[in-house]
Amino acid sequence: MDIGKLIGIIGSIPKEKLKTDSGLKEVIREIGKKTGKSFTEQELNGYVAQFRSMARTENVNSLMSKLARKGVKKDDLNSIKRRFKK
Repeated sequence: MDIGKLIGIIGSIPKEKLKTDSGLKEVIREIGKKTGKSFTEQELNGYVAQFRSMARTENVNSLMSKLARKGVKKDDLNSIKRRFKK
């Protein structure tokens, strides 16, 4: 999946769904369906815990740095940065 499509999916998520664990699970399930994956309840719980941890400790710059270390192309990173600024 390309970065633009992923950002489009993420941008369409209502912010109120990110406030509860059940809302997060629903969002993760939907993203999984769009990417052809399904998750067990245990996997969902792990992803929710990971999201909560990242929400407390990360910011845009630290996430960009991590994506760069994972091999995301510079053009894709610049595209992501522009979209965050909107």
